[in-house]
Amino acid sequence: MRLHQFISANMESILKEWEDFARANQPPGRELKASELRDHAQEMLHNIVRDMKSVQTERERESKSQGNSPSQSTDTAAEVHADERLGAGFSIKLLVAEYRALRATVLRLWFKGEAPSHQEGADEVDDLIRFNEAIDQALAESVARYSEAVIENSDIFVGMLGHDLRSPLQVISFGAAKLKRMEEADNSANPLGATMLASVQRMKEMLNDLMDFTASRIGEGLVMQSGPADLGEITRQLVEEFRSGHQDHNFRYVSSGDCTGNWDTSRVGQICQNLISNALQHGNPEGDIAIGCEGLADKVVLTIKSEGKPIPESQQQDIFQLASRKHLEAGNPNRNLGMGLYIVHELVMAHHGRVSVLSTLSEGTIFRVELPKRVPQDLSH
Repeated sequence: MRLHQFISANMESILKEWEDFARANQPPGRELKASELRDHAQEMLHNIVRDMKSVQTERERESKSQGNSPSQSTDTAAEVHADERLGAGFSIKLLVAEYRALRATVLRLWFKGEAPSHQEGADEVDDLIRFNEAIDQALAESVARYSEAVIENSDIFVGMLGHDLRSPLQVISFGAAKLKRMEEADNSANPLGATMLASVQRMKEMLNDLMDFTASRIGEGLVMQSGPADLGEITRQLVEEFRSGHQDHNFRYVSSGDCTGNWDTSRVGQICQNLISNALQHGNPEGDIAIGCEGLADKVVLTIKSEGKPIPESQQQDIFQLASRKHLEAGNPNRNLGMGLYIVHELVMAHHGRVSVLSTLSEGTIFRVELPKRVPQDLSH
């Protein structure tokens, strides 16, 4: 049996090994479904089979051996696979390892069960050459897309940070100039000072998010230490801080049940802080913001509700994943969300929790975080 015929006939066995490899190497804290683990593997294998079956001229073979593949108007399966793996948190090292494992799997199974035992003929040698060329082409497409996306995302986040920092810096600049002109300190300086301090805090949040983003993408992950924590008390204190710095909004806070658990105190505070900041930034000006903390038997549920233009349902599943070209599309309301929601997602996943969003015109936008009360003592994501 020719190699391309073997791949088609044993597609499920090959895909199962691909899935098992991806599951064993998925990022910590992730529990991807079988369909997500397999991703575009089947489509890539079909493309490899078609490529191996196609007739090539000597000129085409020479060009391909030099890494020159035919240009396409649409994204290839390998390119889309790179986007999906980046979004799921796979490193480029794991992306390359998947192709290495795929190559080894196909050849191992073929030689074990179907390759002729006699000396290899011209067809078998040609099959090996064509198969390796096709795998290398898919790998090159994935690596190129992954690298391009990482650079692109870095530019996006630097641009977002620069854009978002301008507003608090302007407030501080204005306030500092006004304070300098004051001949004597009086009560009029008090509200201005509070506003300036809130702006400084906002900049610190952005810089913390940037450092966490860098750690989650190119470092060793978000490292946390868990211990006894009261999410209800943490949330109450944050609401009071936001209330003093944003008197144009009405903050409503409700807590019920036992909201204690075993978490990283500063990190769960960061989750709540980022969600309230997001509500302030993207909700209606001077609108109500409702924060709830409910303690259940095995988990604590945190909700932040704001008013404003709803997020389209088709785009709600992507709101926490900024490593996607979809966020650059014109008309996407999430394109300027910054890093806050991405960091929220990463922190929640590191605590083995869940985060979701529901956004409608009648109900408003509600972010819901579920944190299990008991998680491992040492957390690393």
